Amino acid sequence: PAAGAAGNLAALAELDEAALLGGLRERFLRQQIYTDVGDILIAMNPFQPLPLYGREVSERYRHQETGTLPPHIFAVASRAYHAMLGHRGGGPQNQCIVI
Repeated sequence: PAAGAAGNLAALAELDEAALLGGLRERFLRQQIYTDVGDILIAMNPFQPLPLYGREVSERYRHQETGTLPPHIFAVASRAYHAMLGHRGGGPQNQCIVI
């Protein structure tokens, strides 16, 4: 797939600086401002309002399985919350989100 088509750029066959920047550029041009690179979420400023934060969007990400929805800050929050409570198995785990 094209670099920007991948929601998780770590899935690319070759991940170098050019592929990373190209993938981010393609996603930005399609107004897909969130991109995963492995466990890291990259957020780009769209310089315009986008309909990404309403209650409906939040509810979709609340109980999502990892990778079933496009990358989003709500997915990061959901994973951290459920891991903190031990809902994903293995017992409760401390969480930290760096912004």
